[in-house]
Amino acid sequence: MTTHILLSGVLHKTAETRVSKSGRQYTLAKIRVKDGEASQWWQCFVFSESAQVELRRLEEGDVLAVQGVPKFEIYCPEGAEPRVSLSITVDHVLALRQPPKERKKKDPAPAPGRSGKPAPDRAGLANHSCNGDDPFGDDLPF
Repeated sequence: MTTHILLSGVLHKTAETRVSKSGRQYTLAKIRVKDGEASQWWQCFVFSESAQVELRRLEEGDVLAVQGVPKFEIYCPEGAEPRVSLSITVDHVLALRQPPKERKKKDPAPAPGRSGKPAPDRAGLANHSCNGDDPFGDDLPF
């Protein structure tokens, strides 16, 4: 039986593509997962080609979720207490939120509706009674 977990966190820095000793390409990333006030740091190893493509599309600071098989190891740094190393062999990557991208400034004129006329003001439509006049010009009964 294999345990699978789902982690969501922030990409610590842009992922790196490497080649294993056997010649297989993989992508390596580190994500920070908030655990209350503390943070957990997970080393992510991605061998799936589709997951690598998605991970390489992300940049430092992007929020993501990864699913895969966890690995927990204890190591003892010199002169320090034993620590736990957290890693995951990732099967799937999902970008949860992208930073806003710069948009080109558009003409401040309102976008035309379906009929080519400017779109009607929708602010007062909450109290609109259906008395036969259709402010949208689309002939829909709702």
